[in-house]
Amino acid sequence: MKHIQVKYALLLCIVLATAFGCKKLLQEQPRTSFAPSFFSTADGIQGGIAGIYQSFRGQWATQIWTQLFNGGTDEALLGGSVDGSAQSWMVYNNPVIKSNTENYAGFWNTLFIDINTANGVLQYGATADIPAATRTQLLAQAKFLRGFCYYYLVTTFGAVPLHTTFNTSPSAADAPAPLADLYAQIIKDLTESAADLPNVPAAGMGKPATKPTALFLLSKTYLWRGWSAAAQATDFQQAYTIAKSVIDAKATYNLDLLPYFGNVFREGNEYGPEVLMVIDHTKDLKFGQNSAVGAGAVNGNENKSNFFWRPNYPTLLANYPAAGGAAVTVRDIENGRPFVRLRPNLKYVLDVAFANRATDSRYDGTFQTVWLSNSIPESVKGSTGVTTPRGTLINQVDTAIWMADRVVSAAERAAFKGIILEAESLPGATVKTTVALFPSVRKFDDSTRGHMNDYSDRPYILFRFAELYLIAAEAYLKDGKPAEAAAMINVLRTRAALKPGQTAGQLAANIAAQQITAGQVTIDFILEERSRELFAEDTRWWDLSRTQKLVERVKLYNTDNGAAAGVQSFNMLRPIPQSQIDLVTEGPKYPQNPGYQ
Repeated sequence: MKHIQVKYALLLCIVLATAFGCKKLLQEQPRTSFAPSFFSTADGIQGGIAGIYQSFRGQWATQIWTQLFNGGTDEALLGGSVDGSAQSWMVYNNPVIKSNTENYAGFWNTLFIDINTANGVLQYGATADIPAATRTQLLAQAKFLRGFCYYYLVTTFGAVPLHTTFNTSPSAADAPAPLADLYAQIIKDLTESAADLPNVPAAGMGKPATKPTALFLLSKTYLWRGWSAAAQATDFQQAYTIAKSVIDAKATYNLDLLPYFGNVFREGNEYGPEVLMVIDHTKDLKFGQNSAVGAGAVNGNENKSNFFWRPNYPTLLANYPAAGGAAVTVRDIENGRPFVRLRPNLKYVLDVAFANRATDSRYDGTFQTVWLSNSIPESVKGSTGVTTPRGTLINQVDTAIWMADRVVSAAERAAFKGIILEAESLPGATVKTTVALFPSVRKFDDSTRGHMNDYSDRPYILFRFAELYLIAAEAYLKDGKPAEAAAMINVLRTRAALKPGQTAGQLAANIAAQQITAGQVTIDFILEERSRELFAEDTRWWDLSRTQKLVERVKLYNTDNGAAAGVQSFNMLRPIPQSQIDLVTEGPKYPQNPGYQ
């Protein structure tokens, strides 16, 4: 089949992040094809696995991908500068997206190439002349990665081709496998990899797949299958049993919730106890597939997550909403480059997901709502800033912009030297947020960039320990155990009660206010809890697809840009790329997913 190519630019310099003691830095050997003999050597097996890991950089935290899987949900609206090729998907302009399926070709092709690489490792690496313990760990990595790739293919596209042997030549025939067979293969790969992967990564190896990572994805696979047409009677029980086993053994795996939600995404915590897996990035131009400092982040594999949810804060002038005056802030490294691709749906954020901001720290931990005066980039604290009609701002002291979560009084506005914007969804709001001016997601901030327009080299957090509680809660509820579901959710809500500067009495009161009962647990409540915990972490479209709530919740909350009118039930699967359909020229025509013909 032509979409599984053996051509792949593999850089063996990538660090193979696993715990079997292999070389941390391998000699660079660019390759354009793999032969079976390549996978019978230690460098070949390690290089194949490293190549799969590095390929993920080209998907997660890139521009089109981020818009495709966050946009068009209850959480996100179009920003003021949406990439045109993704905009139709964010508003479900179905006449356009039916002819524009190639947005997904990169994701499809990358994962199938990775699957073929993993197949080569598993097929020929089993007899490689390397120490048995090392070989076992390498093969476990390959099984995990194959299961990982098929997990994302199935949850995105539904039924896809199933291949478990190494393909050395293109084929013009292919067909999707039964959904039951695909789920069975994913479960087999993840179960077997969990049995052999180490409990914790080796020192200095970051956060690759380990045993709890495989169990995390295995639990989530059972959850997905339980919702699907291939469901089996014990799927939800399996999902919560496996998730709970990781939670109960957290000390064994060096995993735990951080005490304060606001620290989860603090720079430097990417390899901390709450993180199960990351996609690594590096400043090194040779190995990191990065642009040079100041070049403007033009490489497609760079982590640009620090750009996409950021408002165009430098455009606010001193006399706003009237015309005129100097910009009250300027673009700098700390506040980031405003790509303005996505913006929080404040109707949903403020009124539903984060409505309880008084006792829950996750709104403040997720969104930046204040910008300090900075008349020049990296301005000196105490220097004179811009003058507004209400006074002269002091750099790095006075707030230049405040995105308020409530309607402010005229007296408050008159006494505030900077500019206050109220959420456009608030009744009675006067100076409102816009498609270009809105609270910024702070989870991906990177103050270590060399230039204000640079990409981020922070590791991209893919799986978090906290999500195990949400997986377990959803599975418990679906299995008719709402009390157990509430108990799982309450662990996260207890953590969220902690706010900076609290007294012990205030914390205790917040914890009490945060607790929920079994009667409050519904699928909608769990989806809202997932927003509070995982907002902008690239899970939302999948969450709404899995729970079959996409149409309902988009129609209810995403009413400002056409998504509510356009969304249809078939949008719960993404379309098969047209290139895949066109390349199948032998045998039955490859089918498109329903609704996209």
